[in-house]
Amino acid sequence: MTLKLIHFPQTRSLRVVWALEELGVEAEIETRLLDRQYLKGSEYKNLNPLGKTPVFFDGDQRIVESIAIIEYIAKKYAGGRLSRTPEDDDFGAYLQWLNFGEAGMGGYVNMLIAQTALLAEDQRIPAMKIWAARETENCLSFIEQSLGDNDYLLADFSLADISVVYLLFLIKITGNGDILSEKTAAYFRRATARDAWRKSCALAP
Repeated sequence: MTLKLIHFPQTRSLRVVWALEELGVEAEIETRLLDRQYLKGSEYKNLNPLGKTPVFFDGDQRIVESIAIIEYIAKKYAGGRLSRTPEDDDFGAYLQWLNFGEAGMGGYVNMLIAQTALLAEDQRIPAMKIWAARETENCLSFIEQSLGDNDYLLADFSLADISVVYLLFLIKITGNGDILSEKTAAYFRRATARDAWRKSCALAP
């Protein structure tokens, strides 16, 4: 087994580091400073042709989608821990939340971040910011309603939480944390109090 992750702190590769820590799976983690110009250069694009992060290798096999990577690691190297199978009663809910962190919510959060933090002031479009905030709040309301009295999205912590909590993290670190309601904010604090999260965030180049 030769597992390797190219990790840029605070980017989506953080999901993979977190999953590795939670699952107790060893991998070579090469932590680098985030340089968006470098990501678009030929050296990095030889690793990930999209010029995005993450990029993960299992020997000669390359995977570049963070959600696919964490599910791959859990199923192939951790006996399916923190994942679900079709035999589990909450399999549908697991798949929903696992993918919600990108397919359902990621686009809105990305736009919100662009319009509030990433783009220069003269490149921001007020109407897009309003739209992105409204759609993000709609997603957060869905999370809030679905949590009920549970500590996590399912009965216990799973890869689905790693998927969703990362987006809450992006919302927080870009100064948009005030749109998290009380229950969702408490869920975020609970998940990020885990030792594996703290160890993952401590990695530096």
